[in-house]
Amino acid sequence: MRTASRWGKPSRSLVEDLVQVTYLKLWDGGCHRLRDFAIQCPEAILGYLKKTAANVTHDFFKHGFTQSSGGGQPHISTSEVDPEAGVEAYGSQSSIDYGIFLNEIDECLKRSATGPDQERDRTIFWLYFRQGMSTKEIASLPTIGLGTKGVGSVIERLKHLIRDEIFGMQSDCQEIEK
Repeated sequence: MRTASRWGKPSRSLVEDLVQVTYLKLWDGGCHRLRDFAIQCPEAILGYLKKTAANVTHDFFKHGFTQSSGGGQPHISTSEVDPEAGVEAYGSQSSIDYGIFLNEIDECLKRSATGPDQERDRTIFWLYFRQGMSTKEIASLPTIGLGTKGVGSVIERLKHLIRDEIFGMQSDCQEIEK
């Protein structure tokens, strides 16, 4: 209690925890150190116990002031804090906006890209833009059935379809505003 009070005003529960840690330290390794000291210096056993308790207490408080433990900042319980989602975290505003944007592009692809290869073309588009695969990597997939130049052509065609659809929406909106 005396050593802990040098570091501030300790609570009763903290002192009790430090006493328990001191007992664990004394019992560490089957009490060999304590037993050996008691045999060698039986008159100094009380001093040994006090010194062990003081060292445990100092170690506890020193650890609390290290940078890895927060550098002496008061501990804030996670139950008292409502953490904010990061900018790129799932569920953040930008993440939701991005998801809506990707869904709109996919709807545009479904409307604009027609024909028997519509699903294959959408797959190529998303492998290129979402997964970051190169045209060569996409062409090497057995289900694609196109060469590198063919994959590049599909990507360019779909980019133009989307761009035309977006600009078409903008001109429709401008006409409505007039």
